[in-house]
Amino acid sequence: MTEIAAESVPGRDEHTESEGRDDLPRDRFRRLREGPLGPRLLLLSALVPPLMMLREVLRAPQLHFYDYWWVLLDITGEDGSLRPEALFGFRNEHPFVLPSLLFWLSARFGHGLNHPLGLVVLAFGVGCVLLVPAMLPASLSRWQRAALVVATSTLVFNPHGIHNFVRSMSGASWILAMLLVLGALASMQRGRLLPAVLLGLLASISYGTSFAVWPALSVVGWMRGERRGRVATPMVVGVVVVATWLLLRGPQGGGGSSPTDDPAQALLAGLSMLGMVWTGTEPSLALVAGVAGLAVLALHLPGCLRPEHRAASAPWWGLAVYAAGCAVMISGSRAAFGESAGLQSRYNSMTAALWIAVLVIAVAWARWPGVRSIAVFTTVLSTVALGAPMAQAVREDAPNQDLLAVAAKVGTTDAFTDRFPAPERLLPRLRALGHYPFSDEFTLGCGDDVEIGTRVDTADWRVPSIGSYREPRPAGWDVVLNVETDQVQGGARMLKGWAISGIERARCVAVLDQRGEVVGGGVVDIPRSDAESQTPGIEIGLGYRAVVPADTAGPLRVAFRFPDGWWIRPLTEQPEVVS
Repeated sequence: MTEIAAESVPGRDEHTESEGRDDLPRDRFRRLREGPLGPRLLLLSALVPPLMMLREVLRAPQLHFYDYWWVLLDITGEDGSLRPEALFGFRNEHPFVLPSLLFWLSARFGHGLNHPLGLVVLAFGVGCVLLVPAMLPASLSRWQRAALVVATSTLVFNPHGIHNFVRSMSGASWILAMLLVLGALASMQRGRLLPAVLLGLLASISYGTSFAVWPALSVVGWMRGERRGRVATPMVVGVVVVATWLLLRGPQGGGGSSPTDDPAQALLAGLSMLGMVWTGTEPSLALVAGVAGLAVLALHLPGCLRPEHRAASAPWWGLAVYAAGCAVMISGSRAAFGESAGLQSRYNSMTAALWIAVLVIAVAWARWPGVRSIAVFTTVLSTVALGAPMAQAVREDAPNQDLLAVAAKVGTTDAFTDRFPAPERLLPRLRALGHYPFSDEFTLGCGDDVEIGTRVDTADWRVPSIGSYREPRPAGWDVVLNVETDQVQGGARMLKGWAISGIERARCVAVLDQRGEVVGGGVVDIPRSDAESQTPGIEIGLGYRAVVPADTAGPLRVAFRFPDGWWIRPLTEQPEVVS
């Protein structure tokens, strides 16, 4: 009846119905553009960068990195107990109270695992992103707000800064400091001086670059039209903080081949740090990008100083001052380390601070309204893509850290002196704390109860019979267990080579003594283009590395698990000794 009634309506014809159908997509697009659904869908895309970084964190090694070990040595006794007074020490001249506390909590309650602390750092990054919309001016449209939140998420979780998340010991200082700085700026924006100062103090005991928060807070107060006393208070507190630091800090660092008092070298380090997200590995491009970002800010400054814009733009100029202050400090302290000193992955949080400020100012108080969308879109796509080389370099280092975990487990870290300091002091602490790799989470990944210290029956394991332990298989496939490097470095015997069964790479590697006890192991799935080019059709990742104590008695054997089972071969009884 409805269809019939519709057909009988005067004036209605097929042409009118066709026009109505043609208007449907246009109407839907208009509703999407003008209604709340479109911005909400755009806002959902802000989840993508932290989710991608979450995947990187969960794929990273479980063993902590670098400075974590030095801090752990400082803040624990020989039995692994906490030395509270040591929390107030310095690390490379930096106040390091809050990161040291996080390290202790990770060691004591998190089994010393890298992943849980990495998740905490990830939460700090999410907190940074959530603070930004709380500070955005009310004059922005829903689309603009959503786009700026997406850009912020992209910059905070940019591949350039992967170091801060997969090596959580780094983000525990840098990302935490950024979160506290943003919190201080948000408080100052609302005229809440005391919370701003308290958050600034917490930032200052997280890392030394956070000293730049004090002039940033004063800038915010000045642009908001606060009383002189409230404007001066952050600077006075900052002077006291810096003076206290100068009085209490430890010996100054140094190093590098270039003079630290070279103005050109300092400019290169500082400006390239500000522009690092706009290049892969080129300091010159990063420098140009850093100058461009500062130029954009300078062009927008007169408009933001107008009375009607000063208060709303204040926190973003404070954030820009913070980023510039960080660049000044880094240029003075790190310029000696070469032309790429400003392109370190851990500096991404400060670079992100500058470009978040640039984008908000360029969108909210635009001199060129027509390019606002292009600026945000270009920043999101370009900075993510250009971060790929940095991210890949960090990923390629992961097998070294996994091998260090095995070396620590078997008690011989002589080949890793640059990664694992003072093992005679550190290993007893790790054992006392039940710290990874001395926790239940450690595994060689072999299954079949093949773990360090277990004894296994190898009667059914196969041994290649000819040549360099090579076994011809049906259809022309081979089993090859190659040991190209077998060296003794101090107390460690290091093995390196590649292994293949048919077209399959090894799933794990273990080293056994003559009784069948697992006395060593290592990592597999290491790219070996030289081996892969000789065996067409196989998977990528034929390489392996393994470690075993050099003083292990009797002949040793190295074993590999493949999808079709275990293969094993003996090692030479006279490995090369490297002095």
